[in-house]
Amino acid sequence: MAWDEWEQLKADALARQQDSMRLNSAGGSGAGGADGAGLRTNASGKSAAVRVLEEDIQPGTGKAGSHAEESSEVAVREFSGWATSSGLKDAHNEWELQVRNLKHRLDADKTALQQTKREFQYVDYDVKSQVSRIDPGLDTRREV
Repeated sequence: MAWDEWEQLKADALARQQDSMRLNSAGGSGAGGADGAGLRTNASGKSAAVRVLEEDIQPGTGKAGSHAEESSEVAVREFSGWATSSGLKDAHNEWELQVRNLKHRLDADKTALQQTKREFQYVDYDVKSQVSRIDPGLDTRREV
C-alpha cells in the first residue's frame, strides 16, 4: 500500500468519525438534525389508539369471551357423562384464562399509551429547565 493511499484512508476514517459525532448536524439520515424528526411523538395517534381500545377492542374481547362461555356450557351439558365433556370443560377453563389475560394486557397497553404523552411532557419540561439554567454570558475557560 502506498503512503498516499494510507494517508487518504486515515483522512476518510477521521471524516466519518467526525460526522458521526457531530451533534449539530442537519443531515436527514440520523435521528437528530434540524427538523428533529427522530424526536417526535404522535399524541393524536396515541389518543386514537386508546379510543379504539376502549370503544372496539376491549368490548369485542369481552363479547367473544362471553359467547365462547355460553357455547361451551351448552356443549359440556350435551356431552355430560362422556370424556368429551370434561375435555371441553378443561379447554373452556383455559380459554377463560386466556381471555382474562388478554383483557389485562389490553388494559395495560391502554394505560401505557395514556401515560406516554405525560411522560414526554415531563421530559420536555426537565430539558427546558436544565437548558434555561445555562448562563450564556459566562466564559468557563481559564486563561493560562
